[in-house]
Amino acid sequence: MCDAANQAKPWRLANFSYGNGIPALCLLHQEIEQFHAYIQSTATEFYLRAEAVRCIEDMLVSIWPGASVEVFGSFRTGLNLPLSDIDLVVQNRRCYWYNPPLHELESELVARGVADPHTVNVVDTAAVPVVKFTERVSQIKFDISFNVGSGVKAAELIKDFIRQFPDLPKLVMVLKQFLAMHGLNEVYRSGGISSYAITLMCIGFLQHQAQANKKYSSNNRLGMLLLKFLEYYGRKFDFNKYVISVLGNGGCQTKEHLRSTMGNYNWQSFLSIQDPITPTNDIGRSSYAALSVMQMLEAAFQKLSRLVDLDPTKITGPILDSILDVPQQVINHRQWVHFNFQHLASSASSSGPSPLCQSPGKIVKRRRSSQYTDAKEDEQTDGNANAPNMLEC
Repeated sequence: MCDAANQAKPWRLANFSYGNGIPALCLLHQEIEQFHAYIQSTATEFYLRAEAVRCIEDMLVSIWPGASVEVFGSFRTGLNLPLSDIDLVVQNRRCYWYNPPLHELESELVARGVADPHTVNVVDTAAVPVVKFTERVSQIKFDISFNVGSGVKAAELIKDFIRQFPDLPKLVMVLKQFLAMHGLNEVYRSGGISSYAITLMCIGFLQHQAQANKKYSSNNRLGMLLLKFLEYYGRKFDFNKYVISVLGNGGCQTKEHLRSTMGNYNWQSFLSIQDPITPTNDIGRSSYAALSVMQMLEAAFQKLSRLVDLDPTKITGPILDSILDVPQQVINHRQWVHFNFQHLASSASSSGPSPLCQSPGKIVKRRRSSQYTDAKEDEQTDGNANAPNMLEC
């Protein structure tokens, strides 16, 4: 149950004692656990996303028969925030699109009523051209690209790192929300740091900790890791000298070394992050607001440090609150999702028919997908045609 007294901190537990002599790092560790438990997708949110993906996939395959559609990004890795976009890539197994059909997709999205015209945006000047839109029924934002399979490989690599570093998701989710609060979680709009980039930064940091043989108590580990991350990138890391790279054990390479081995055309930006899938690609080169982000990390470190240094008897409230909140927009969206789509989760968990992404009166067969779920998917029938706001393809 969340603390109703402070809706901006909905991860708080009503009957939990924040302070009361608990050592600050232990309290911060528990708050990070609570935040992660709150912010990760509920069953309803997960199934809504999964069904929205299936609907979009059906549409894409109907336009381009024989095409394959795959999920990548945070929904595939399980690191998505409640308002995160869903990333899809379309590949034509019959031929290669030298000119991706971006505007054809834009027209189809509007003509089929999948997206309202004002939500569709074709970004054809980016390194990877993409169509951005909001799916009309679920109100989930999508990014669709063509041909490029590196995103899928990157997502699978991130999943491997999650198995290697079990604390990675909790650290990433706190930092992603921190960036989102300040409007610096998108490269395209604000020059901020992308989800993929902040995840690679976290991996690089954890590799550095492992190489230094840093070990922390199970009672305060997450609190220590968050503090150390903020200090590492906010104060200690030399961005002029080093490139963040998860290909090495230490989490970084010198820019001089990469220039000598991969050419001088890259590694010129303040924030340089080597793409582990395409090592000549600098993920951070377009993050022109990266210096502002690092300054915010340092400020967050200072805030938390002052609280952590307090005598435990003087700690009278939460610590994570000092740097993190959840906007009312997110809270309202989650409430709207659960009010309108809770039948998706209940239907998926039952043995009976499920009203998932179907047209009334039709039977729609669904194939099992390992892209983002191991949940069992059976043949779907019109067993709940009266359920409100069903997704229709």
